[in-house]
Amino acid sequence: MVSVQQPRIGIIGAGALGSYFGIRLQNAGFPVSFLLRSDYESVQKNGLFLTLSDGKELAVEAPEIYDSSSDMGILDWVVIGLKTTRNHLYKELLPAVVGPKTLLITIQNGIGNVEELHALFPDNPIVAGLCQIGVNREAPGRIRSFVPGDGFAQIGVLSPGSGQDEEHLDSVQGAFEKAGIRTRRTASLGEALWRKLMWNVPFNGLTVAIGGQSTHIICEDPALRTVARALMEEIRTAACELGYPIEPEYTDKLLHFTDKMGPYMSSSVLDWLAGRRLEVEAIFRKPLEAGTQAGVAMPTLATLTAILGGLGIRGGSLE
Repeated sequence: MVSVQQPRIGIIGAGALGSYFGIRLQNAGFPVSFLLRSDYESVQKNGLFLTLSDGKELAVEAPEIYDSSSDMGILDWVVIGLKTTRNHLYKELLPAVVGPKTLLITIQNGIGNVEELHALFPDNPIVAGLCQIGVNREAPGRIRSFVPGDGFAQIGVLSPGSGQDEEHLDSVQGAFEKAGIRTRRTASLGEALWRKLMWNVPFNGLTVAIGGQSTHIICEDPALRTVARALMEEIRTAACELGYPIEPEYTDKLLHFTDKMGPYMSSSVLDWLAGRRLEVEAIFRKPLEAGTQAGVAMPTLATLTAILGGLGIRGGSLE
């Protein structure tokens, strides 16, 4: 077994974000294995490559890749980058790589992922990574980062308080920082989740609703920017009502952050254009239900959720 200081890490869900983490960790000297499906043969032949926002390229020319988790063995850490629409695969993919002491790290969008993992692995430590990192898969095995400075990740646990939780957070933060992933600790995972939803909801949702466009279209169109702001304020108000205080200034901060990104295709747009299911439940419907139950009126989010659900009904492949 690899030591705690040098854990053997597996990436389950090696799409754009999962590959970003895996490539950076591998380049920092950590042993990383990747579970791949559609890109397996291409990556086996050509390797994995990450272009950072400053143009620097990181390469893993001979990555340790698998097309079945049953061949990966028990891992020290498992980084889960699956789309939430594929959380039903937890039961299929994870038991083969999760041992009694395996640390689970979810870097997925939306609400409910930690709870689902805990239900399956109640005795394993779980860390949530909430990523303000903009990456796209440009070709099999080729990832590009778009956020200035390559963004950052916030990490936390569902119920903080134990010394062991702090040790796990120390280890994860240390590894991420060594890999060049700027990392912040959050004392409130719930608050961090809702802060991330303030970006995910408008920019993942509206870019699909207007036909699969990049985020700069939302920012530069006054009417769409107003709708985005309304969505952000509904999410912020719901968060505050649920006990997660988010300052009013955070809305403008996120808008300015998105302005600086330039043309960026959200993960939801890429899923929609490829005919994959949208993460409607985790990113849109669950926050809408939580906010409504807390007594917050969320008409803009309700309309957007209905539109995205309707796209799925008409298209037959999204939701």
